[in-house]
Amino acid sequence: MTTSLTITASPTPAALVLEVAGDLDHTNAQRLRRAAREAALPAGRLLAVDLGKLSFCDSSGITALIAVRNHVVSVDARLVLVAVSVNMRRLLNMTGLDQVFDIRDAA
Repeated sequence: MTTSLTITASPTPAALVLEVAGDLDHTNAQRLRRAAREAALPAGRLLAVDLGKLSFCDSSGITALIAVRNHVVSVDARLVLVAVSVNMRRLLNMTGLDQVFDIRDAA
């Protein structure tokens, strides 16, 4: 069963925004990894991953977010997670990833 996931890239003056909407799970997590790799991120550029429309995230989705972070760090860019739901914040907190990710309310 394939779940619905939409990833929309929008450049802004402040950052490249990847809006993630739908279910981020084992059937499609690689799409988020690919979107981050394909983004033109020069050193110092900010990648904002907007999770405001994320409805579900499993361990594969968490792994994809970590892979995105690792890619961003490897190109000397910056990453922020924005519009993170209460449930997703709780998951990041329980796993200690709230110490790894820069989490903000708005872009």
